[in-house]
This record gives sequence, C-alpha cells and structure tokens, in this order.
Amino acid sequence: MAFYSKTITNYCISKGLFGTFLKRFFLLINQGTVMKLYEIAKTFFLCLWIITYTTTIAPVFKYDERLITEEELFDLIAESKKEDECISDTCDADLAEMRSVNPKKPMTFMVFIAADNDLHYFAWKNIQQMELVGSNHNINIVIQISAPGLQKPTKRFLVKKGKRFLIQDPDGPNKKLNSGSPYTLIDFVDWATSHYPADDYALVLWNHGTGMLDPIYNRTINPCELFYCNPSDGMLEIDRGISYISLILQYAQKEANKQKRGICFDETFKSYLNNQDFEFALHEICTKVLRGKKLSLLAFDACLMSMIEIASIAKKYAHYMVGSQEVEYGTGWNYEYVLRPFLQRPLSPYELARHIVSSYELAYKKITNEYTQSAFDLSVCQELEDNINSVSNLLVETLAGAHHKQTINILRKCKSTQYCTCFDEPSYIDLGHFYRNLLQHQQYLNLSDKTKEKQLQANLQYHLQQGLNIINKFVIANKVGQRLKNAQGVSIYFPEHSVSHSYLRSSFAIANNWSTLLAKYILG
Repeated sequence: MAFYSKTITNYCISKGLFGTFLKRFFLLINQGTVMKLYEIAKTFFLCLWIITYTTTIAPVFKYDERLITEEELFDLIAESKKEDECISDTCDADLAEMRSVNPKKPMTFMVFIAADNDLHYFAWKNIQQMELVGSNHNINIVIQISAPGLQKPTKRFLVKKGKRFLIQDPDGPNKKLNSGSPYTLIDFVDWATSHYPADDYALVLWNHGTGMLDPIYNRTINPCELFYCNPSDGMLEIDRGISYISLILQYAQKEANKQKRGICFDETFKSYLNNQDFEFALHEICTKVLRGKKLSLLAFDACLMSMIEIASIAKKYAHYMVGSQEVEYGTGWNYEYVLRPFLQRPLSPYELARHIVSSYELAYKKITNEYTQSAFDLSVCQELEDNINSVSNLLVETLAGAHHKQTINILRKCKSTQYCTCFDEPSYIDLGHFYRNLLQHQQYLNLSDKTKEKQLQANLQYHLQQGLNIINKFVIANKVGQRLKNAQGVSIYFPEHSVSHSYLRSSFAIANNWSTLLAKYILG
C-alpha cells in the first residue's frame, strides 16, 4: 500500500496554450504581483519548453500521470499561490468556532493530505473544490496538509463556504510534520475529533497508491509514461505495456540504497507508512481516540486501493471503505461533487460511500473509458475472506495431485489479461471476474480418484457461486468505464512469477491460504 509523488513531464499542450500563458504571465506582472526571481525564470523556461515541444493539437496537457485542460493548469498554479494566505476578514463567530470545541454535528469529514511532493498543486485545487460547499450544520470539513519544503509547517484548516481558516492552535503543529509517521496521522484524527465532534467520522487519505504491495525503491517515480491521449477520440487511456510496480522496480534497480516503503510518502523526511505502521495508526485511532469505536468511513483518494487485502486491514477499524481498483486520474476526486449533498441534508456513512463512487463516475465518464471506483461494506469482509480461503484449499488440493500441471494451466488462463480484468499493475486482478472464469473451467480440474474429483468439482462450483454472491453484498457501489466493464469492484493479488515479500507480511496473507495457493502455483 504505497503512495507516490511525481514530477511534471511529458506535456501535451494545445497550440493556443502558449499565447494564453503569455497573456496571463504579463497580466500578473501588470497587476503588480510580486514574483521571486526564480519563479520568473521558471515561467520563462516553461514558455521556451512549450515552443520547443508542442507537437499536438490535443486540448490537454499531462501533469504527473494526469491529463488536464489548459484552464485547469492556470487554476492549479493560481490556487497553489494561495497556500500561504491567511483569512483576514474573520469575524468573532468564526474565531470562536476555530478555537473551541464545536457542537456535535452529523459528520466530520477529515482529509489527511500527504502533499509534500509535486502533487501539492492538485491538493490546493481539491481544497478549492471543498470550499464550494464548506462546513455547515450537516458536516465539518477539516484538513491537514503537508506541502513541499522543510520551512513550510504542516497546516490544519477548517473549510467554510468560499474560504478556509488556518487553525492557529497552541497544541497543534507549528513546524513541519512527517506525514510518513503513524503518529502524525493519529494526532490529526485526535485533534479533529476533539474539536469537531460528530455522530460519524470519515477519514480520507489523499495521495497515490500501489495497492497492497510495499515496493522497494529509494525515490519517487514518474508514472506519466503510463498515460496517453488517444487522438482518435480524445479520451484518456492507460498504456498497459509496462506495469506500475515494474516501473517502480526499474527505478529501484538503479538505486544503491533500497528501502521498503508503504503509504503517505514524504519528500522532506524521505519516509512512508508501511502496512504495519498504517494498521498501527488505525488501531490507535479506534482504541484510544474513538474509545473503541470504528471510523464510519475510511476512503482512499488514491490508486489501486480497492483490494480485499486492504479491506482485510480496514475491516477492524471502519464500517465502510471507498477506493479505486485502477489507477486514479489526475485531480482525483471532485470534492465539490462529493460534498454537495450536505448542502441539503446529512448523509449516512452508507449513503456517502455510495455517493463518492457515483460522483467519481460523474467527474470522469466523459473523458475516459478506464476508470473505477467502488465502496465496500466491511462487515461482509470476513465472510468473503473465508470464502477465498475455501476456494484456495480446493485449488491447492488439485495442485497436489498428479494432474497439477493442468490445474496450473487453467489458473493461468483464468487470471490472464486476455480473459480476466487486470489493472495497471497486472498482478492485481478482479476477484469476481476470476471467479466467473473458474466457474466455466472447474469441470476440467482432475484428480486421480474420480469419485473425489467429482466431489471436488461440486464443492468448488458451490464455493465459487457463493463467493460471487458474497461479492455482491460486499461491494455496495461500483462504477467502471467501458473498457473495464467486467470489473466487479474488488481486486486480489495474483502474480505470475514471484510473491512479494511485503505481501507475505500482510495480515491477509498470514491468515489466508490464498498465499499458499500462490506459492504452489508459482512453484509449479
């Protein structure tokens, strides 16, 4: 489960962008905007870069792995310049609300933004979207953000409609905090729940993910090579010629000092939360901060996180979970869409989880056919894990027999990219699609004892069908693009050549015989 920062590269800019850029550049100067010399230099060289490398008429450009319009480019630049602004027209009522424990509301929406990287431009854009709704009698919207630079302290904001208030709390952060430390996450949730009590608490982790694996690498990567704009229809597509994890490992092989990493990468402190740290943070939040209660919703505005292995961690600490099976595009969630219903009424955690999924589709269905977003009812998670364990045991039994090669060939076909929905990291496959494929091939699994063979086939058919029924209960909302139409909302790790050491340390792999199945399959 790893989040990454990226760099600006591989632009794809419309021909009209350069002229617009120059007009806005000179407009900033004419308006008396004070710009540091290095900022002017960066702007100048960007202009030269655009002249040199503009080769397409597509009305988008690529930032990180994200393609966005020229208007969004300038919005991002303008919004990021506001990060150090303080609200000056604060009234007494606002000050009182910021400095005291507020009356309980239906929900507190907490966003932990690990933006100490080049993604901080998108962070400020997302905060601007939150301001279009703002806190009201139905919801508190509070954020903690770590932006690039050792001298920039971690900040907490209360988001109101049309503005955000920087929280000047004597007990709060007054320096740069390490977003890769579990204690930073714990402290944020403790502060938010103490000052903004609510019936329900939703925690959103904002950054980039690689699902369950903690890849080995010592620096950030540039995954924009994975994305391109199809000139025939103008839609965004993912280049599946190289897997996401493989790209990371290529970088790792070039580094002398390799470290195991996890989530919430912090450029300044060069640190992460690995899976064990993440689970520790959730445990402390629920046992000590929430005093034995669970989070109402745990959500990931990140890539590749809708996995059974992630849910296996989350089930003990949250009622519902939201994430994406596939790589998420650019600006991530549209937080105006996500929060808009709270202008009218409070939403239950169940309603919010489903609504986030629908709002993601609304944001992306017109620009790409390769999007996913799903929500889980974590009370069903253990039932699904038990089913996976039963299916694994039956398949391991066939792998122990004389016809094990045939079983391997069937498994390889059922999980292959040709027959099964896979994602930008091809070792992550859609569990439901894989089960459906196995149902169509279970009669070809053989044992030397034909009586046992028929019984095994019948048992496998039963458990696979039960598994599909459980998935339908577990996944309470699922929206996918046309190119991923068979994705049913939950992924599972199924590599072809080797099992990651970080995977074997996961609570799911330790408790479930799925890891035994993977080992038997790979050993042949």
